Amino acid sequence: MKPYQKALITAAVGSFILSGCSIPYIYNDAPKVTVQESAFVYKGINFGKNRDADFKRGVIDGCTTASGKYSKDHSSFNANSSYRTGWEDGRLKCKS
Repeated sequence: MKPYQKALITAAVGSFILSGCSIPYIYNDAPKVTVQESAFVYKGINFGKNRDADFKRGVIDGCTTASGKYSKDHSSFNANSSYRTGWEDGRLKCKS
């Protein structure tokens, strides 16, 4: 094989590899995960991610209170720190 033939074959194989082949780690077609997808958003306010049901109930009650209609589960507020934190965050962040 002559030297120019070897270079021609190498160039052809190299261009084949670099042109029509989709390499997953270079051209990642996977959907991008945004922070909003795993976050708890209520009334357009992001209250963070990985929030439990008690926190979410507290936020909803706190936001309701901030809008002028008092809403609080007093037994949960006194006994459950997650509800209490959610209620306080909701009341503060939902104030107009």
